[in-house]
Amino acid sequence: MMRNLKSLLQNEPAAIGSLVASILPVLVLLGVIRIDEDGIAAVVVAVNTTVGFVVRMSVAPVTGTRQARRRPRRSAPEGLTP
Repeated sequence: MMRNLKSLLQNEPAAIGSLVASILPVLVLLGVIRIDEDGIAAVVVAVNTTVGFVVRMSVAPVTGTRQARRRPRRSAPEGLTP
């Protein structure tokens, strides 16, 4: 179930923002919350941004940090050492 949800959100992370955009006007009409159109737009944008970021961080494949390869020290050419 969790894999299906992650897959769904990875394909369409804005779906949650659309859901919020659909529910908020109903809550305003019912008097549950008081917010104007600009506030609803700001909330939807914030939800889309946050969900998109979280989905990308949780679903994206984790790549290991590459450690810098250390090259073996080359000795100084003969005749240059003190």
